[in-house]
Amino acid sequence: MFFNRYRTVSLILAASAAASLLCSCSFDTPQSAETSLPTTVATTQMSETTTVAAETTEPAVETTAATDTVNTYETAVDSYAIDTEYVRLVDGVEPEMMSADYWIGEDDNIVLMNDKEIATYNYENRAVIKASDGETVYPHLDEFGDTLDGDILRTFLNDNAASIPDYPPRYYLDGVRTDYLYWQNLIDLSNIDAVEDEIKVQYAYTVKRMTLRMFPTEDRVFDGPDDQYFDCILYAECMPYMPCVVLHQSSDGEYLYVVFDSYAAWVRKDAVAFCRNREDWVERQNPDKWLIVTAREIRLGNDPYSEATTNLVLPMGTQMELVPVGEAPDVINQRTTYGDYVVKVPTRGRDGYIVDEYVLIPVSDDVHAGYLSLTPANIVRQALKLLGDRYGWGGDLQANDCTGITREIYRCFGILLPRVGQSNSKGVCKTDLSEMDNDEKLAVIEELTPGSLISFPGHMMIYLGTVNGVPYVISATGTFVAPEPGPTEKIHPDTVIITSLYVRRANLSTWLDTAAVAMTITPEK
Repeated sequence: MFFNRYRTVSLILAASAAASLLCSCSFDTPQSAETSLPTTVATTQMSETTTVAAETTEPAVETTAATDTVNTYETAVDSYAIDTEYVRLVDGVEPEMMSADYWIGEDDNIVLMNDKEIATYNYENRAVIKASDGETVYPHLDEFGDTLDGDILRTFLNDNAASIPDYPPRYYLDGVRTDYLYWQNLIDLSNIDAVEDEIKVQYAYTVKRMTLRMFPTEDRVFDGPDDQYFDCILYAECMPYMPCVVLHQSSDGEYLYVVFDSYAAWVRKDAVAFCRNREDWVERQNPDKWLIVTAREIRLGNDPYSEATTNLVLPMGTQMELVPVGEAPDVINQRTTYGDYVVKVPTRGRDGYIVDEYVLIPVSDDVHAGYLSLTPANIVRQALKLLGDRYGWGGDLQANDCTGITREIYRCFGILLPRVGQSNSKGVCKTDLSEMDNDEKLAVIEELTPGSLISFPGHMMIYLGTVNGVPYVISATGTFVAPEPGPTEKIHPDTVIITSLYVRRANLSTWLDTAAVAMTITPEK
């Protein structure tokens, strides 16, 4: 059994600061890292990604015609290979490595966790969102009540206020240096003085993809006049149809301060719809069955009868309540529901509360009725669907960064990984690599199952396999330096790419040199 390949070590979970930035995804500029853990209610795990045709039991038909032939059709083997005349690859990566089947072996369909084990994982790794004092915390998302002590919220908002730069001209808005008044205006918009001593907690769902902000603004602020990738005010991503709680409103009434499974930040109010009560909020997290987006992303169609859902982009891992044929309307927005899944999604009504709408999802879309089975093969297949996608810091640019893509991938299996600090997850097979030499690391890594996670401070990678002694990973990568003996200037792919662990950081150490944790999301043995 492969479970015996791993050595489990205890890691101490570091407390997260509310105003800290996200993981650097191989950027080598100094950045602090939020540490947070996920929370969700896991539902029943469903079938494999592939559908097996039913065997026929009809008797064979005899024939006397010697020339009779039978036409047979076989499922096409994934022989996908990149034409390097048109696609550039990282040094050491061969064209056939761009295919998921290249990395998947006969033993890679083993189920790593069943539905009960996934529920246990999610519960044990619920978020602890701490303020900078290390003592003030929000309740776990599933433990919020009707009210919250206002001092808790004030502490987090004051943390944000204290995080404004000591030297504002270092940062740029629309290519122009910022000043103290700009940052003070953002603090004023946070409306700290209006926080009541006892806050009425409101329960809600997101209704579209947005970015979450440290301050209530859509301004994009960078540390250079030409930078468009590292927005200093961006905090995390807001994915469609996520449960959250709402605690506060900006002074202009345009933004809401919300708490999610791993983080708390500001989001534009048109991205949030309120539940009528907590009971409704809880019930919506436990439908009989989900429809999961397993494509890189899908787009809802242009519906003349539904402005709220028209052209919404749903990224990988988006979960929507799946409605059985016997319970779904026969006609939705004047379309008879042949050949489509029917899902029920929350939209924001004019009063801010949820209005449920039925949406048709073509069966030809890359979606799955229920969670995928958590197998190494399925993890790799999902990861390679993101190959070549844009890098998006904290979910910016309708893309994602290194830990963001792992969250999207693992949500397809019903697992909520933390936004960052994923290698701190409890109750899984994990090996501390930090004190090993490279030969020892290679021995551990070579025994990992495909789809395992490898990390070093600032970057998270998904392991694919080892070829001729060289370990390969896929990750959303901001920067790296080519492997030796290549040039030493920094490369900026800003893309989800396959590399070996011999690519280098800015200080010319390899990713293998700095690899600190190897982890497989399966119960520790």
